[in-house]
Amino acid sequence: MNLKEITSLILDVIDKLPTALQKFVFKTITEIRFLKFRTKLAYFRDRNIRNPSRIYWISPKRIILHTNYLKSENAEKLPFSKRVFPPNMRGKVVDGNWDITNWGFTDLSVYKSFKKRIEEGREWQDTEFYKDVLGAVESGRFPWDIKNRDDLDNRCKYLDSLYESIRNNGFSLNRGICDKNSTGPYDEIDVNIGRNGEYLFQNGVHRLSIAKILGIKHVPVMVFVRHKKWQDFREFVLSYAKQQRKGKLYQPIIHPDLSDIPYDLYAHNCYDLVKVISRHLGEKKGGIMLDMGANIGFFCHKFEDLGYHCFAVEIDPVIVKILEKIRIAENKKFVVIKESILDVKFPKETKFDVVLALNIFHHFLKRKTEFVKLKELLKNLEMDVLFFEPHRYQEEQMKGAYKNFTPTEFVDFILQNTSLTKSEVIYSTKNGRSVFKLSK
Repeated sequence: MNLKEITSLILDVIDKLPTALQKFVFKTITEIRFLKFRTKLAYFRDRNIRNPSRIYWISPKRIILHTNYLKSENAEKLPFSKRVFPPNMRGKVVDGNWDITNWGFTDLSVYKSFKKRIEEGREWQDTEFYKDVLGAVESGRFPWDIKNRDDLDNRCKYLDSLYESIRNNGFSLNRGICDKNSTGPYDEIDVNIGRNGEYLFQNGVHRLSIAKILGIKHVPVMVFVRHKKWQDFREFVLSYAKQQRKGKLYQPIIHPDLSDIPYDLYAHNCYDLVKVISRHLGEKKGGIMLDMGANIGFFCHKFEDLGYHCFAVEIDPVIVKILEKIRIAENKKFVVIKESILDVKFPKETKFDVVLALNIFHHFLKRKTEFVKLKELLKNLEMDVLFFEPHRYQEEQMKGAYKNFTPTEFVDFILQNTSLTKSEVIYSTKNGRSVFKLSK
């Protein structure tokens, strides 16, 4: 009897039941199906949070230290493979101090041996790596399934071929092309993420060593373990995003482990806008930048990379929490100011080379007191160039506002109250807004 016949038989039996009992049965079936759906939804939501097979690409320079999982007085004397998480921990969220470490990846004998082999042309037999592995085999341990000197020599030949392949062809995913001595089902570079979003080495020492020595810009990694505090933060951002309009953040998050959290492209494509603004800055790269209403700091991250010393002004305490955490995780130096731009008192001698006012000034048109403060801010702001995104005149939020300007009127208002004299449209968003460049 097939599934269709079984289903038909069950329905025939239900049809013979009293009406009240039929309703009860169908209600129960519906609740069970909903429960299964909810369980599946939770499962996929959990996978989205910490999917152990997800791969993304990061700079090898971000992996500076390796994990300090094994806390003991003799830990430094053990092979690094014994100081990281065991294989059965993949995909786990782990609390504790395993992310507090001063063990540098480049201090590992494997990395040093690769450097000697690649940069000095040393024979593998003369390196610490060769001697360490041979010593492990003689003591009854068999790293990479190496059981004798011939196996070790063959392993060294493989490492030479791996280096040549990466040097000639670049870095690629290792899935499906890993050697017979692969130590896991994925065989990519594994990293762990500490409480502050820092990447700690877990596995894939040979490929990461080669990438660092060759100066490869990006390598594919998989997250093996996340620290509980980082995972809590990740879930906090996911929850915050779901509460926003369309369930998306206003800006993309720079940190790679949060890059899967969606942001609202309808507002404006932040990556495109950075390119446009950068292009309109011409040869000028570097100086002091002010980002009013910085949100989670996307533009400060990007322009700090271009050499600017940035000030991020943001008043929303929830957004500031995200902003600060990502700034620390990305090791950025820009200054976060946690108040309204209308209340910030910069030193009189402060002069900004670039000011960003993207979709912020219209909030100060709604009440007279804030409008007066906006005029005062503009009159006192020393700047060379302002990139300005106004609201749309017909927006519902502006009903009953003290003042309401069309984009052209808003630009004229700014020019009248600053030392800037010229304006041009440099970008148009999907939702019909324009971005202006105002300059002297």
